Amino acid sequence: MGGPEVGATSGPEAGSADEEKTTEVAGPVARVLLDSSLPQLDHLFDYAVPADLAGSLRVGQRVRVPFRSRDRKSFGYVVEFAERSTFGGELSPIADIVTPIPVLTPEVYRLARAVADRAGGSAGDILRLAIPTRQVRVEKQHLAAAADGRENEEREDRERRSLADAMSAEASSEWEIAGELVAGARLAHTASHGPERLHTGEWVGGWAAQLARVALSVHARDRSVILVAPDYRDLDQLRDALTALGAAELVRVDSRQSNAERYAGFLRALDERPRIILGNRSAVYAPAHRLGAILVWDDGDPVLAEPLSPYAHARDAALVRAALGSAGERDEAGEQEPASAPDDRIDRIGLLFAAHARSAEVQRLADLGYVRAQQNPPRRTRIVHADAALAPDAFAGRVPEFAARTIREGLRRGPVLVQVATPGYAPIAVCGDCGDLARCRACGGPIGFRVIGRASCRWCGEYAGEWRCGTCDGQRLEERGMGSGRTVEQFERQFEGSRVLLSDGEHPRERVDARSALVVATRGAEPIAAGGYRAVVLLDAERLLGLETLRASEDCLRWWENAAALAAPDGRCLMASGGGPVVHAFVTGREEEWLRGELRDRHALRYPPAVRVASVSGGPDEVDRALRTIEGLPGVDHLGPTPLPAGGAAKTPPGLVRAIVRFEYGQGVEVAKRLRGALVADAAGSSSRTRGRAPGRARPEALRLRFDDRGVFDG
Repeated sequence: MGGPEVGATSGPEAGSADEEKTTEVAGPVARVLLDSSLPQLDHLFDYAVPADLAGSLRVGQRVRVPFRSRDRKSFGYVVEFAERSTFGGELSPIADIVTPIPVLTPEVYRLARAVADRAGGSAGDILRLAIPTRQVRVEKQHLAAAADGRENEEREDRERRSLADAMSAEASSEWEIAGELVAGARLAHTASHGPERLHTGEWVGGWAAQLARVALSVHARDRSVILVAPDYRDLDQLRDALTALGAAELVRVDSRQSNAERYAGFLRALDERPRIILGNRSAVYAPAHRLGAILVWDDGDPVLAEPLSPYAHARDAALVRAALGSAGERDEAGEQEPASAPDDRIDRIGLLFAAHARSAEVQRLADLGYVRAQQNPPRRTRIVHADAALAPDAFAGRVPEFAARTIREGLRRGPVLVQVATPGYAPIAVCGDCGDLARCRACGGPIGFRVIGRASCRWCGEYAGEWRCGTCDGQRLEERGMGSGRTVEQFERQFEGSRVLLSDGEHPRERVDARSALVVATRGAEPIAAGGYRAVVLLDAERLLGLETLRASEDCLRWWENAAALAAPDGRCLMASGGGPVVHAFVTGREEEWLRGELRDRHALRYPPAVRVASVSGGPDEVDRALRTIEGLPGVDHLGPTPLPAGGAAKTPPGLVRAIVRFEYGQGVEVAKRLRGALVADAAGSSSRTRGRAPGRARPEALRLRFDDRGVFDG
């Protein structure tokens, strides 16, 4: 046995991507990354290669190894082989091979290591996102198909060559964009508004058709391409567009898939064939043979931020992957990206960020010249504003008369979309006696009416049947505001005789036909209409702009632009109420100018993305020890620590504190390294032992890190 644990840990050099050996021949020593969530185990361990496995063990295979004792086995991945170990004792041998297929490619390991280091997390946490759960039956079917797949490969080659000839002959802008991406360009495009009809008869957003043509143009050049989109509605549109344009072998990575479907797609992506890979945030980690480009749609959507440790955003992972594929260039602000690619790796990875409304992060990259912004202005729906002099409650009904006329005119020609702020019946409940906001007794969250007559907490879902007011002890709840359900109810009276449809999280619709209909949808749940909407009406601007988040204005622009983009070419978008700089920027189309001003303000206040941030939470002593590790670093400061409110939706235990560390991009590697070191020390139990407690991550006061949290300054 080697050292205190079975399987000796290798030195720092073991994790270096520059020294990775991708040879198929096993050496005397295998360096293994354990599949563990414990941060103190996030490094490579040396194991001996037994003689009976030497002929079949390969880099990337999942294996079982003894750990802590010879009888206790853990899973891990073979990352590399070495001729000798830096550990002086006897190495334990690898127990057995779990799967014959090398599921961890050297490129994906480099990516996982780099993203984890940037986010102060563990590479194993990234690999759990990248590699689906093994399905033995699916694996056997894949191996059998690969054994006699020559005919399919030849067919795919013929289709790709035919598609390349057709698309190059068209000399389209998408073909030119694909050529730039394959050469390693980083681009930011603002998509034009309006839907597009496929030759199959289906309608998709124009953005989906354009990205599909770019992806096919990259694939036609014998390169793989990854398309990342926030949710299944976006993925379905991209799938329909790709299929209609001739894509044969799509690989989809989607959380809605079964384990078998996801593993089958993952194995196809592992093939040494160029693939078009389509998926949500985890698709950015998919294996891809000769990856040519990564296309990210609507990176400002918070759904693209991973909710699990280390909380990496798909946009940041794409930036890291593109840099690693481009021989380890520096990132957008001088921060050194970890580990350059091997010298013989000449493939470059292009990057395209596309959206109807650019995120602050991409605008920052464009201002720095790290990505090249689109020069030609996109086609945009005509946007008008109702009488902004009217207060929100100064008109009868749900909408002002001008907006009501717009809806009626639109309904004579086809479907009309009305975007509302919140789902449910009434988003807010107040005490009927004193008027105070009603709060949940279980978690302190706000109470609202998801359905008429039934109040429940909007955080934990607790039914408010026996609610009492904390101010006056009253028991009567009253509705305030209008959710999607209440809006539908009122529209059925106000526009009697019209077909009124609802689309929200509980009543999702992906598409509506071209018949006259009044579609009420919450932000992000707007369905595609055949031919586009004759009118798009945006309600509740004041409520959305009043959200207590740093990014409320930026999010509003994205929600409004995405809704306006669903209008028909001759349709129009109406902002029903609201005012101020953000509304003016949206109506006039001067959003880039507004974003630049917003970035200047955030730079002055040291708010992201002008700087990076890390949230450090835990017990007071644990947080204090972590903050001491970054003392004296130039360009680094912190706010707090301040007490975390106990309870709430996250069930936070009492007595915990949080500090917000702010740092320049150039200090990112060092800050992450030091805070990660404090986390490892805390997780290993060094701090708890000094206080007479047993070590373990289950301690409420255990240190927790979260880098680049978009909600860290939210109210």
